[in-house]
Amino acid sequence: MEHHDEKLTHLLSVVIDNYISKGEPIGSKYLHSLDKIDYAPSTLRKYLNLLEKSWFVYQPYNSSWRIPTLDGLAMYLDSYIKTTEWKHSSFEEDIPFDVKDARHGLRNIIESLWKLVDGVVVWFLRNDEYYFLGINNLLKDASWWDWFDTTRYIIDYIETKQIIWFLSTKMIKKNQVYYTFIQEETHSFSCLYAKVNVNDYDGIISIVWPMRVNYKKNLSILKKLLQLLW
Repeated sequence: MEHHDEKLTHLLSVVIDNYISKGEPIGSKYLHSLDKIDYAPSTLRKYLNLLEKSWFVYQPYNSSWRIPTLDGLAMYLDSYIKTTEWKHSSFEEDIPFDVKDARHGLRNIIESLWKLVDGVVVWFLRNDEYYFLGINNLLKDASWWDWFDTTRYIIDYIETKQIIWFLSTKMIKKNQVYYTFIQEETHSFSCLYAKVNVNDYDGIISIVWPMRVNYKKNLSILKKLLQLLW
């Protein structure tokens, strides 16, 4: 996406925010009804076509409705991670544990964190010790077969330690939030992660979820955690 057109970036963000909240493709008529969008219908269709040509959104069917692609989600996350918007987010509530007490172990952190985020929270140390909580977060939303099938795949990916092997290959600086999309032959899902130091041990904390997730909420909570542990 070209640097000079911030309107396209804004439109992409609105499309993804509404796709996440609605759980269905987003059409131009729906976008035109939103307060955040003040483009003429012809301009809106033009911008949606530009997003599609740039492969930030695509049409699952022959209609005007769009779904974000992995490239679109990456643009969306890059933009949000680089801003300070999260500092003023409604998700920046107090994380309910004492930081000094939490330093006694990553397990204490995870036991508090999984109740706040959307997804499964996984941590592991270099010695391959690992722990995860939040499977119920996935199962409570498994209301249709595609989601349920992906949920089963994610659980297997975690329990067989594939996520540990995958993230261990990444170059990760401490106290920074990263994201990645894990793509297999039949399934794709998202992962936010960060390296932290607790009791002089380097560990990695990650939040795993299918592609449609409240990224801003998870990012804000993970960044708040890093602030407390800094």
